Formats: sequence, structure tokens, C-alpha cells
Amino acid sequence: MLKFINLISGSGSTNLAILKAEKAGGRLYNLTRTVAIISSNPEAEGIKRAIQTGFPKKEIFVVYPQKGNLASQLLEIFNRYKPDYFHQLGWMPKTPIEVLRQYRGLNQHMGPGGKGMYGVRRVYAFKLFCQRIGEQRPFPVFCQWVAPEYDAGKTIYLREEEIKSEESPEEAAERLLKVEHEVQIEGRYHLAKNDFKERHVPQIAKNEKEKEILSWAIKQAIKAYP
Repeated sequence: MLKFINLISGSGSTNLAILKAEKAGGRLYNLTRTVAIISSNPEAEGIKRAIQTGFPKKEIFVVYPQKGNLASQLLEIFNRYKPDYFHQLGWMPKTPIEVLRQYRGLNQHMGPGGKGMYGVRRVYAFKLFCQRIGEQRPFPVFCQWVAPEYDAGKTIYLREEEIKSEESPEEAAERLLKVEHEVQIEGRYHLAKNDFKERHVPQIAKNEKEKEILSWAIKQAIKAYP
């Protein structure tokens, strides 16, 4: 089995889905094993939810990105468990390059990438972009390699979903939550089976003008959902 450390910052819903998938009868059973969980937030709901599923409390750790050296905090834990990979599941901090030099990791993402793109913001920015260009495009949900820059790593598993025009950003984000879970589980599954194909991150904007529009839409999303 591949050993993973899961990194979380908030509700930990995808982390919870993975822990369940690793149990008997699950998609990841006997393929991957989460050996530790690290949260960047001591108050993260994901900590309590993991414990409620039976994950050992002693294997859950908290790091403090704003206090001290994040790289050394992470490496102290990583070096103790020696995981094959780590998996960023709603992980907010930028993982230091010092960590990436020693360990490879997967990242959960959907929609527009870049700093500040998380939660409902991703759907809001995408819908605004499509409205401005007058075209409905597929919404990417993917599992990718962690790279030194935000959301730049190649994907190892990708799904493209339709965002319905009548859906609010909140409704679409809620509906896509299950898809996010499934995509991360499938990414780990295919990594464990060694039958994945690497692809470049799908580009939502196809030319320079569209890139400007997408950049504007991202700024609007951050303002709309502070």
C-alpha cells in the first residue's frame, strides 16, 4: 500500500471521503493508507470529523504557517512517517519548496487556479468568465501533482463538468463537492495502480484577451466572497 499524509485546512470533507474509501470495501482498500493528517488550522472541523471516523488522534498534527518555519514543521512530521506521497485536500498554505525537494504530493483543485482560488470563488469566477465571453465551457475538476507555483502541476486525473446557467455559485459548488471527492479518490487509485496519464492543467482561457477576462473574473470573485 502507498502511504499518504493528508493535508487539510477546513472542513476536511474530501479527507473524510478518502478515509472511508480506504476502509474494507472501499475503492482504495489495500491500495493506499493515510498514516497521518496535518492541519494548518487548529480549529479546523476536519480534525474532529477525522477523529469521529476512528482515525487515531495521535496521528493528527497541527502546524502554524504564520508562526515559525513551515517547512521545518512539515518536514519534522514527514520525516517521522516517511510517506510515499502527501495529498493536499483543501490545504490553504503554499507548500514550501524545501518540502517539495524531498516529497512528492497531490493537490485537489477545480476551476480557475491561482492564489485565492478556493471554495465558491472558483465557481463564481468561472460563471462570470463564461458570461463575459458568451460561451459555456466545461468546468475542470482534477487531481494534480503539487508544483512550486499554485495549481501549476500536471494532472493525473481529470473530469469536466457542466455548470448549469440556472445554478447559483453556491448550489453548483455544493453539487460538485461529491465530484471533487470522487476525483481525488480516483487520482489516488490510478497512482496506486500506476496506470495514470499526466496532462497539462486544462486552460479555461484560450487566448490573451480571455486571460485578461479570467483575471478580472477572479478578482471579482475574491471581492464577492471575502
